[in-house]
Amino acid sequence: MASDASESITLKILVEKEKNRVVFAESNEDFVDIIFSFMTLPIGTIVELLREHLLKGEIGCLNNLYESVENLDEKYLRSEHKEMLLHPRSAAEIYHRNLKLNLIESNSRSKYYVCRNFDCNVLNYYQTSCCRCGIPLKLEVNLSNPVSQDGGVFVKPTARFMISDDFKVLPLSTMAGLSLLSNFGTMDDSKIEERTVNLGKKEVLKLLKCSLTSRTPLSDTIMEPPISKTSFTVRRGKYGPRSTRRSQRIKDTENVDTKIDLKLIINKSNNRALYAEVEENFVDVLCSFLAFPISYVFKEFSSLSFKGCMGNLFKSIQDTNINKFFKSEEMKGIVVNPKVAPGLAGGNKLVGIEEAFNPSFSTLSSLFTTKCFDLNSNSLIKEAKIGGGFMKGPSMFMVTDNLSITPLSPISGISLINRLKVPLSDVEELEVTMGEEEFHSLLADIFTLQTLRLLVASLVSRSALTDAFIIKETKQEPLDYLCNTVAISLSILHH
Repeated sequence: MASDASESITLKILVEKEKNRVVFAESNEDFVDIIFSFMTLPIGTIVELLREHLLKGEIGCLNNLYESVENLDEKYLRSEHKEMLLHPRSAAEIYHRNLKLNLIESNSRSKYYVCRNFDCNVLNYYQTSCCRCGIPLKLEVNLSNPVSQDGGVFVKPTARFMISDDFKVLPLSTMAGLSLLSNFGTMDDSKIEERTVNLGKKEVLKLLKCSLTSRTPLSDTIMEPPISKTSFTVRRGKYGPRSTRRSQRIKDTENVDTKIDLKLIINKSNNRALYAEVEENFVDVLCSFLAFPISYVFKEFSSLSFKGCMGNLFKSIQDTNINKFFKSEEMKGIVVNPKVAPGLAGGNKLVGIEEAFNPSFSTLSSLFTTKCFDLNSNSLIKEAKIGGGFMKGPSMFMVTDNLSITPLSPISGISLINRLKVPLSDVEELEVTMGEEEFHSLLADIFTLQTLRLLVASLVSRSALTDAFIIKETKQEPLDYLCNTVAISLSILHH
């Protein structure tokens, strides 16, 4: 455990000695604020933090997606957008700074910009050419020590909680504690023990990993050595019958004719995707996943059974009484109603996630001591081009089933087919068109569901394209088809 008390969180835990398991932990607001903050972390940040500690496929295909962005030549991906995706900013990051242990402290995530019009009061995450009021951004905001507050970030400073080993957060209650203990089938005093432990950043990082990959994250963090590459079992997603030969269009609030075309190269005999030939708009969708806060997945797929138990944490936050435990309704909303940081939606209208509003300079000043200084003309900080897609176009890419992205190369595709020992007679091309204007409005949401299926598959499966797109053909009436699709989407991974 962490040795420096000034950089650690103290937990009181009840341990079942025979099974070497944590029954539950008791904590004040410091620890609960930290685990609640997990939900506001962008998926790309989680991959960035954990990539050295994960086994291949342990969080689906996301490592491959992240590394693909990292390796893409800047002639395909705008350099400033590459940094945005590899080090995505959180819409809640100004609050992370008040956490006792902040996992995402870095220079790239500590800069903010304002214009000289202080009546504007808009804080910008990136140095663009102009503020939204039209005045050039010429001031960088420097943050120093947090302004003294009454404590607590998301929850009230007097709040205390119990945290079960499977990451359920409960108000303090003797009966709840007894109920958790009964799961171990013992009340024998010789078999249980109270302990006090300190968790530092290393342990909190492991707890983040285990919350995504284990059903017992507290025990795996506290009762085992620090982060180790233990074995795990990949749980493949099961995505039931769904037509991919139908035209599918998205719900587009701006009435823009948006569509995505891709060609799936599939292995006919086992109905698996080998890779896809896609344009830059499909890669934009994939890349945008890295900017999504992880809570978005659990909000949209609350009924899914993921390998880890972060879903339990999300539901606990949803069920926690606002007036009794949260500092405000706004602070709860930051955690359970996720938004991407301003500028990171990447023009993605397919999922419908919202961008957060730029925070005000006065809000920042109420939380921290701030100082503005001029950005001179020789500033080395590159101006970011916010809005639109992440990729340059027109471009063609090859996306493998496990979401490795490279510029399209027929030679590379043929080499992949040969490496997988797929006979040429068993290779087929499947065209998928999503977004045709004439498609019936009743099915408008289906592509949104399919895009979300791809998002979930990228998180939990090692064959994202197959699980999201390759399914059996069905012949159903539109309403039945829609209802069946919704039911199937909500049953992902139960198998």
